[in-house]
Amino acid sequence: MKIRFNQPENKIPNDDRGLRIQYSDAKRPGRPWRWYFILAIASLPLVYLIGKIVWESFGIEAHGRIKVTNFIVRAPVEGYVQQIFFKPLEMIPEGAPLAQMVNVALQDNHDRIGIEIELLKAEKQKLMTLAAQSRASSLQLLKYAQEQKDFAHQRLRQYEKLFQQGAATQAEIATVRSQYRSALENLAVLEKTERLEYERVRNMELGTAPEMRQLTNQIGQLSLEFEKIEDQLKQLNLFTTAEGMINELFVQPGEYLSRGQALLEMIFPGQVMIDAFIPPKYQDYAEVGQMVRVKFPNGDTAKARIIAVPGVMQKTSAAEINPLEVVRSAILAQMEFVDAVDTRLINGMPVTLYFD
Repeated sequence: MKIRFNQPENKIPNDDRGLRIQYSDAKRPGRPWRWYFILAIASLPLVYLIGKIVWESFGIEAHGRIKVTNFIVRAPVEGYVQQIFFKPLEMIPEGAPLAQMVNVALQDNHDRIGIEIELLKAEKQKLMTLAAQSRASSLQLLKYAQEQKDFAHQRLRQYEKLFQQGAATQAEIATVRSQYRSALENLAVLEKTERLEYERVRNMELGTAPEMRQLTNQIGQLSLEFEKIEDQLKQLNLFTTAEGMINELFVQPGEYLSRGQALLEMIFPGQVMIDAFIPPKYQDYAEVGQMVRVKFPNGDTAKARIIAVPGVMQKTSAAEINPLEVVRSAILAQMEFVDAVDTRLINGMPVTLYFD
């Protein structure tokens, strides 16, 4: 084998000792930018690692979620859902009727106790009327007895004068005196009766008479029960206390709810907060009044500040961390927006927080 020290292939790659050879494109030398591209691709993890270290050194970032105040409306008393006046995701003004429930047994008790109270009040008024009539009759009899006494006394004086003149007998005077004493005794009895009637009427008006006290106690007990049932009936009509929106319905009209069972869930878009999860290494920034910049998923930003740090740790959601990271604990902080936000805020929407 003859060794050749010259290599003409380096100058003319397609010429091999005078023969032209058709090499494929893959055999030809690659262009320089291809190698640069391969090098750039291979160095991306290193660039990412260096960038992350630099960012963590100069920028403080945390994750959070939009929290729209929600409230679960529960049945204050047991009953059937008769009507729900709004549909889910429909805005409800403040003070508007939200739902109506019915409880037939409660309504029947309300009507029955109301009738009993009216009957007892009528009985009480009847006793008052009878006592007043009895006293009026007593006063009439007393007035008549007083007239009889005055008449008997005047007649006795006349007979005494006649006796002195010899025109009347001793027996007649004795008879007239007996009639006068009878009138006095009758008057005394009627005066005593009138005093008793007066005391009776007065005691009834004050409610100290035994029969009136019994009726008053019965009316009082039934009135308390009546007011309690009436309050429960009022609670069957549910109203909103602030402008909000029905987020979810748990029951439909016609279903029965026991006391305390969930009826629906409302959210109040006007009462928005941010639950922020701050890494423990940035705990110095977890202070009330700390300003942050909130970045929404669509790229918009807004200003917010920390209003409360409950002092508890929360597990970071797996959706908020890198797939290569493990779930860690973070400091929970509650924030509110400083200015009006144009971006639509949705409950549970993730946001990124940048500390100033």
